[in-house]
Amino acid sequence: MNQGNKQYRKVQIKTANKGNLILLLYRGAIKFMNKAIEQLQQKDLEGKGNSLMRAQDIVLELMYSLDDKMLGEGNPLAVNLQSLYLYAYRRLVHANVHMEVEPIEEVIALLQNLLDAWEKVVASEGSNADHDSPGGGGQGSLVLTG
Repeated sequence: MNQGNKQYRKVQIKTANKGNLILLLYRGAIKFMNKAIEQLQQKDLEGKGNSLMRAQDIVLELMYSLDDKMLGEGNPLAVNLQSLYLYAYRRLVHANVHMEVEPIEEVIALLQNLLDAWEKVVASEGSNADHDSPGGGGQGSLVLTG
């Protein structure tokens, strides 16, 4: 990535709201997993390992972005997302250790489904003029939980 793209990405991340950050994380994880598949097929084991570790780090970041209060209260959405992220993380570790494509493809499909859902949530939040920001806490406001 050239210097201009890196600068653009930094500004994009620093200025994004939480919903858009979640979208960036999903897209980044999927990008690194696709890259890992290519590298595995090309027998670039070091590259595959690096790409999968970056995807694993992103999955962990998604898990850390979950609302602690909602998790503590046993909110089904937050708890289910936490379980999905832990599962995805374990599958990526398995893929890395055993050099298998199938677990990576499984996690890509899982995260793609979540990305599609989040894109709809973020789009609907952006179109609601009465909401200051996603998770803003107002009446009827949606709390984004990674």
